[in-house]
Amino acid sequence: MAVEDAAQPPALLDFRVSALLATAAERIRLARLLALAGPGLVTGIIAAGVAMATSAPLTALGTGAVVESVVAGRGIAQMVVPLAMVAGGVLLRHIGESLLELLNWLATRRIDSAARSRVRTTALSPAFIDHLADPRFAAEVTRASDQGETWRLRSPGTAATGQVVLLARLVSAVGAAVVVAAYFPWLAVGLLAGSLLIRAITRRQWIYLERLVDGFADAQRRAEYWTELAAGPAAAKEIRLFGLAPWVVGRRREAHSAWATPYSTEVRGILRRQWVTILIAAGASLAALLIPGLAALDGRLSPSGLAECLAAAWAIFSISFMGVEALNVEYGVGAVHALDRLAARYGTPAPRTSATDTAGATAATVEPGPPRVGFEQVRFGYPTGDRLVLDGLDLDIHPGEVLAIVGLNGAGKTTLIKLLAGLHRPQSGRVTVDGVDMARLDPVAWRRRMAVVFQDFVHYPSTLRDNIRMSAPEASADDEAIMAALEAAGAREIIERHGEGLDTPLWRADAGGTDLSGGQWQKIAIARAIFAVRHGRTVLVLDEPTAHLDVAAEAEFYRQVVAAVGDVSVVLISHRLSTIRDADRIVVLSDGRVAEAGSHEELMHLNGTYARLFRLQADRFAGVS
Repeated sequence: MAVEDAAQPPALLDFRVSALLATAAERIRLARLLALAGPGLVTGIIAAGVAMATSAPLTALGTGAVVESVVAGRGIAQMVVPLAMVAGGVLLRHIGESLLELLNWLATRRIDSAARSRVRTTALSPAFIDHLADPRFAAEVTRASDQGETWRLRSPGTAATGQVVLLARLVSAVGAAVVVAAYFPWLAVGLLAGSLLIRAITRRQWIYLERLVDGFADAQRRAEYWTELAAGPAAAKEIRLFGLAPWVVGRRREAHSAWATPYSTEVRGILRRQWVTILIAAGASLAALLIPGLAALDGRLSPSGLAECLAAAWAIFSISFMGVEALNVEYGVGAVHALDRLAARYGTPAPRTSATDTAGATAATVEPGPPRVGFEQVRFGYPTGDRLVLDGLDLDIHPGEVLAIVGLNGAGKTTLIKLLAGLHRPQSGRVTVDGVDMARLDPVAWRRRMAVVFQDFVHYPSTLRDNIRMSAPEASADDEAIMAALEAAGAREIIERHGEGLDTPLWRADAGGTDLSGGQWQKIAIARAIFAVRHGRTVLVLDEPTAHLDVAAEAEFYRQVVAAVGDVSVVLISHRLSTIRDADRIVVLSDGRVAEAGSHEELMHLNGTYARLFRLQADRFAGVS
């Protein structure tokens, strides 16, 4: 967000009906969130809030009673009740605050846990992954789930519980105003109105700053990226080897300044406009001192009444201060709004069964066994891109064949398998399974027929056993089948090197954990796919399956892996053409379309792109013994 795009500084007040209704709706929304904390906690929070609310008027009345007793020369026995009122007011406030802090902490954890669960559910609920490539989705997730990693809390839980504290403070101020009103009604109205006016102005300025920061979400993410690059382990080697530390730090400083500098400018502008609230506070303070003070001097107000008025006036003024609970409410409301926007735009779809799609129509089914998949004039581009990755793609994947897909970087190979897996939808054209449009299939059921090893496969921080069997979670924990999959992937040595066998923990975070090399992790990913195929998957997709393997493992790959999966359909993507020369059919992608197709021999005879690339790679090893 550029400086010139920032919202204009707010007017001091906004008494539009729409603005008041919006604020009321926010407060009701926060009150409903409290239900997530459970009835026991909510009851305790309300009780603690009532204790806080009654403390100020009770203390003011007790102070007046003590002064009256002292002036009248009463004995200690007659001062027990007034002193008890003062002590009770002070104790109620401290006990209420302490209890409320504890209960709010517990309630906040429950509410925020539910909120984070809702964010995860929202992210995972769409059948497709288009939203994950949308920068707006990333920005909303940041707003909805920031739990204090930045300099502020943006928590729905702190907002909901902060509102209880805020309400207790407001009720306490109103109670104190009632005490003043018993002597000077208009003074009570003026002090309460002035304090609320100061609060309203300050709140409006804070809301403006909150929205301003939200507008800098993209710039903040860029700064966080450079921070992680500078301090994280991923780039540590290159930064030191190439002496990039000053350059990275400079880029981080620039990225941070891109949003922090204009934000600081706006903060200074708001601070310069604080003269309005200072004048209101000075006028209210002067009135609170002069009116009761002059009345006491000319005998119209007793000393006890003066003490009550002064103590109550201070309690009224306290509502004008923006305590931490007010900031929690204002910042947390933004997180709640982000949650609601996420749910509205990407939220959980209507429940569906295996036989019904989201529109209520009957979902199509296909026969078991390796399917025939067809791409018919498929066009697709990513929301952040400026071109079509697939542009009129026509391709058939025959049942039980080994199909190899090759092409230069950016040709659309990985995008093709994402559409094959039903993770994206074509922007035009269609993908069919046994002649049925994939749009009519249950995407979850279709994916259960597939096993995919992506180029950026996941390193799951779990045991070796879990890393294999999670590809077919419906299968029983059969260690023999897991061992067979590891054997087929050439990964048996991983077990032999570690005494814990399949229970070997594969993560670096734990002192007893084991991290693997890139090639070993790739074998684990391949074994995971083989395990899935042997438990019913009929389409196997391997994206750059030998990228991390050594020469010996690469040479054995085709014989071991392809032979191990039987008669399923295999889609194999690789830049190493020696790996795929024995495929039943080889397809060359270029500019989002099929440029060449045939067997290795046919494509070499064609003497096109494939032949040129194959010879180029072969020449690298010519004369090597």
